[in-house]
Amino acid sequence: MIEYQDARTSVLSAAKTLAAEFCPLAAALGRTLARDVRARENIPPFAKATMDGYAVRAVDTRPGASDAADGVALEVVEDLPAGRLSRRTVGPGQAVRIMTGAPLPKGADAVVMVEDTKAHGRSVVIRSEIRPGDNIGVAGEDLEKGEIALGRGAVIGPAETGMLAAAGLSRVPVTRRPKVAVIATGDEIVEPGRTKRPGQIRNSNGPALTAMAVQAGAGVSYLGIARDRKASLAAKLARGKGADILVLSGGVSVGDYDLVKDELGKAGVRPVFWQVRVKPGKPVFFGVRGRQLVFGLPGNPTSAMVTFLLFVRPAIDRMLGRAVSGAPGGTAILAADIELKPGRTQFLRGVLADGGPVLKVSPYDDQRSGVLRSMVRSRVLIVVPPDVTRVEAGREVEIIYMDGR
Repeated sequence: MIEYQDARTSVLSAAKTLAAEFCPLAAALGRTLARDVRARENIPPFAKATMDGYAVRAVDTRPGASDAADGVALEVVEDLPAGRLSRRTVGPGQAVRIMTGAPLPKGADAVVMVEDTKAHGRSVVIRSEIRPGDNIGVAGEDLEKGEIALGRGAVIGPAETGMLAAAGLSRVPVTRRPKVAVIATGDEIVEPGRTKRPGQIRNSNGPALTAMAVQAGAGVSYLGIARDRKASLAAKLARGKGADILVLSGGVSVGDYDLVKDELGKAGVRPVFWQVRVKPGKPVFFGVRGRQLVFGLPGNPTSAMVTFLLFVRPAIDRMLGRAVSGAPGGTAILAADIELKPGRTQFLRGVLADGGPVLKVSPYDDQRSGVLRSMVRSRVLIVVPPDVTRVEAGREVEIIYMDGR
């Protein structure tokens, strides 16, 4: 067996960033930028009003001895909606009625909010003194021309989509999605909707691992169940040969019917490691076949999902060229004591406490590797180092978010 961090390092060393391609901006949500994107012009490209009101010279809003008690009267020389350039230059004693987003007229250096004015025909009374720059957005205040709008490796969310649109991109350079093929193994499992004989159970690993790969940003093919026969497994392995990542669940332990490790060798997969000092999920296989990464995960549902998160997810992130590889993590305050046997890095399913200014976490009350319910009701994994036997409530612990947040 090897240590968790050594195993993770081996996986990341073998995973290589895939080639770039272009996709329409409307289809870029969730994709990963393949290169830096720079602003092609200032954003915004001109100084503009950020409020409905009147574009003025700020100096003209200072009351003089001859001004009325309720404010300063200015001549309104133009109405200016958004999307149109002013035909006038604002001179002393003048104002332009302006809408939010309209370019600031020449001569004006501020905008008075309409709430602070009172219109009188072709004049307006300014009832508050303002300063230069009030209620205007300057050219390039968001991004200047040539500035990096989004960096390579950024995952495109709604805000990033808006930024790319503001930068003028209709097609976006993204990293190709890795192709992931998923195979479940075992005579004892049956697909949902199929007739189940006594002694058989439903196949949850196939659908769960497929969903995790999709959530991670991969393109996924589910190849079905390989039965506990060499010919069945060899046929499935042949079908998965074109994938960037091949993921199998079950059959990687040391039982008489655990055929995966030997059949992978016959299929040309070079082993990198088999068995990792982690709990759950010790019997994890990782190997390579050319540029393909091959993972053999345990058959127990929680072990399969946890080891996917620990090893397969970072490989997908690295192939996508993302800035960070692996599920996001953080820290939380432990709300209940933990006592463990040392020797392996343990990943306990954890429940976050609702509310409060400090993030708190408690281990789920059933940590058995076959209890899929624990994955549903937990949001995080609590990471406990291999040499630790006890962690007291109130201590800070490392956590990994299982839902990708």
